[in-house]
Amino acid sequence: MTVISTYGHTGPTATKKMRSGISISVVGMTLGLALSSCGFFEDSRAVTYEIHTVSGEAGSENLRVEYQWRETGLSEQETVATTVTESSEPAQFETLGRVDDDVSVSVAGVPGVVLGCAVIIDDSETLVEAESSAPGEAVECSATVPAQDDQG
Repeated sequence: MTVISTYGHTGPTATKKMRSGISISVVGMTLGLALSSCGFFEDSRAVTYEIHTVSGEAGSENLRVEYQWRETGLSEQETVATTVTESSEPAQFETLGRVDDDVSVSVAGVPGVVLGCAVIIDDSETLVEAESSAPGEAVECSATVPAQDDQG
């Protein structure tokens, strides 16, 4: 299981900032990049999870997104962090997903912010994208990893 956490900040000064935690669960297969058996990756596709802000209330600032993952179930947990604003590029986190695996990203709401998510395959095909229905509401993007079309 892969977990993404985000923290929102609002308000004009550090003492008045309200910090909201978001817990994002990414359900799907996180595969070890260290594994190299040929048959293991044959039915795998590159999966990219995107998190972005659609809009925020006046004075809303940065949204810190942390992506926590493991190469294998027994390896140490690693964290990659980035900051997202309404005008910035989405936070993107990449992994591998096996064909027919269900993958999803679920984001709990941040007060005053409309969030968006997407699941993209092989950096080119958007499987699903969604926005929270209102500021502070949750958003979820779920899909099944499709088989790659035969190119021959």
